[in-house]
Amino acid sequence: MTHKNWNDNKIENLLGDMPGVSDDRPMSEILARLKQDERLNTPHRKKSKKWMPALVAVAALLVIGLLVPSMLGQNEVSMKDQSTENKMMSEDADSSARGAKLENESIAKEKTDMDTMDRSSTMMASETGETHHFAVYSKDVIDSTLFHLGLAGDQASGIPVTFIIPNSQIEKDFGFLKPTSYDLYKKYADRLDESALGFQEYHPYKGDITADEHAIIHRLPTGHGYDVASGTMGVYLDTLQDTFYGYQEVRFENEDGTAAMFSGAGQTSEPMILKSGRTHFNYYLFEQQDGQQFLSSNFSQPQPSLNEALQQMKVKPNDVFQPVIPGTIEFEVKVDDKLTTVKFAQPLDLDAMEPEKAMQMVEGMLLTAASFGEQLQFEGFVQEEWNGFNFNQPLPVPVGSNPLPLLLK
Repeated sequence: MTHKNWNDNKIENLLGDMPGVSDDRPMSEILARLKQDERLNTPHRKKSKKWMPALVAVAALLVIGLLVPSMLGQNEVSMKDQSTENKMMSEDADSSARGAKLENESIAKEKTDMDTMDRSSTMMASETGETHHFAVYSKDVIDSTLFHLGLAGDQASGIPVTFIIPNSQIEKDFGFLKPTSYDLYKKYADRLDESALGFQEYHPYKGDITADEHAIIHRLPTGHGYDVASGTMGVYLDTLQDTFYGYQEVRFENEDGTAAMFSGAGQTSEPMILKSGRTHFNYYLFEQQDGQQFLSSNFSQPQPSLNEALQQMKVKPNDVFQPVIPGTIEFEVKVDDKLTTVKFAQPLDLDAMEPEKAMQMVEGMLLTAASFGEQLQFEGFVQEEWNGFNFNQPLPVPVGSNPLPLLLK
């Protein structure tokens, strides 16, 4: 609106010319309408949502209700897994510890066994460092008992060995002294740890072995296998010969008591005469695959005389056995009653030889003489005494060969 010639009189006249306004509505209706208009024109504040905290709390509880069991389950699984892992680690540790313990025990046992074998190998030597002996003498078995046994060596050969058992052990095992070779065999053969000694597991013999006053009776089972080849038969017979001292013969029977027949023989077997060491064998050097050396006969081939037996010991008989007397050494053998003298053509210095080779020569000759029931005296050694031997007098007669420790399973 523009401001023109407006004055109070003009405005008043204008208002007076306007028509009259009347309102026939009741007062209550007008009041209600005014209140409604007021509500419409008044700015509305958003109502605070008082239910939200409660909803959040409920949701939180629901979430917690869902998560907690899950977390507890996971924790339980984790704990179980950890427990299992710890258990496995503990078992692994225990297993490792047991393995280490067993290994240490095995090593300790092996060392003990080897120490025992080493002690046995030198049992015939003096404490001053004498050379290892290959024969056993009466002085070595005071308060002890000899257990002779034939073991199965390499190259299809039988090796005669001797175990020296203290009488205190004999009395504990038997309740009496002086058991027979049969008694000793039945007591120890199935417990002997032959592999620990470096031999095949051969004993006890298959079948049943019994004894009467003079004979060993071996009842052989069907398919025993001792006669499958000449080599296996040779080992079988040799080991019997080297084991049952004091008996006259071995009889071979089937399980029903009839005389056994060995394959290839074509007839029933004859009893084998036992000679208790008087076999007329000469001795050679035999070396096992593990390096152990023994004195043994040449596949149990008997010799016609002691002189020939000793002279043959300078010659290599085959690829299995080695001579124990150097081929350059000359000697003569004189037999006088029960004493046999070996006289060297030239003075022989034992210290100029390897100690073990010298011992094998001396004791190989002594064992050969003993197999003929003879005692030896030597003439021509430079040394008067050497490794416990006094060469100014007859040397002792061996009562066994190749001493070994009695290792039992």
